[in-house]
Amino acid sequence: MQNFPARLKSARLMNGMSIQDLVNRLDNSISKQAISRYENGIMQPSGENLSLLCKALKVKPDYFERESSVELKELSYRKLKRLSAKEQERVREVAIDHLERYLELENLMGESSPPKISLEQYEVKTFEDVERAAEDFRAKMGFGDDPLLNLVERLEEEGIKVVEIKADPDFSGFATVMNGEFPVVVLNVHPDIPLDRKRFTLAHELGHLLLKPIGLDEEKACNRFSGAMLIPQNRMREELLEKRHNIHVKELMLLKQQYGMSMQAILYRAKDLGIITDYLFTQQMRFFSQMGMRKQEPGVIPGEEHSHRFLQLLLRGIAEEIISTSKAAALYNMKLADFMDELTKLN
Repeated sequence: MQNFPARLKSARLMNGMSIQDLVNRLDNSISKQAISRYENGIMQPSGENLSLLCKALKVKPDYFERESSVELKELSYRKLKRLSAKEQERVREVAIDHLERYLELENLMGESSPPKISLEQYEVKTFEDVERAAEDFRAKMGFGDDPLLNLVERLEEEGIKVVEIKADPDFSGFATVMNGEFPVVVLNVHPDIPLDRKRFTLAHELGHLLLKPIGLDEEKACNRFSGAMLIPQNRMREELLEKRHNIHVKELMLLKQQYGMSMQAILYRAKDLGIITDYLFTQQMRFFSQMGMRKQEPGVIPGEEHSHRFLQLLLRGIAEEIISTSKAAALYNMKLADFMDELTKLN
């Protein structure tokens, strides 16, 4: 098993384990020294030990035979700084595993194609440039000025792979590039993260992929891009007018429900566009703090942020007898029995 050492390490990191953690999970049935030798390619496990490793790491034996087909651009750990080093590695390996299975599925289904977008296609020197970049990208994609429903699916339609993972809710997501050309957004779908934050993160990370800031703080530029993607400035001025002396909280709630953007982000957007003054913005944010709404806003956003493309390709492959059910289960990262139950639910 030529790929076994690297795959074993990846599986361990994907489970958020040190070598000692894995030994503990195995109840010391395999020594720390043996696992270290496996990972360094010095020795191979016996059939019995391979089975134990598969069970402990929740992978099938063929996982260790699979050659890695994914390389991610060096990640900016600024986005991951709130996570422990172990959790950073876990997030990265989970993303790689998902992308490997996604690419394999696309190859089996003949759906492999180059990305539709160009990376860093917009040089931006001012925030006005950022606004124009968002307007241009919306126009190219045919989005118009309408609210963007299920942004995850819209991005995947443009060839951007969106990887959904669960991690500490302090972490939102990051953007990277796979194999030198394919844009990727990793999104934290922890249930404690509200939908409006997930949507803002998606649009923000899209900014990292599309923008090339010159003399602008990249994070601030991407925040501005995110706001402009979710509510174009023309729509903001139509909804709130050119100048406002006050904004009712219920008005913000209605806009939140319509555009899928938090009330506080809408206030930031209104301030950025000069619709409200810095003073009014500060007063509004103080009101949010007094009412305990800074961390948990009122108002529910309808809809979802989830891509169905992977599952749709999988089901098409089964229906057209291109992929066996057992292979589909492996690609979906589920045990065959559990996958069969899932298919029954779908029916």
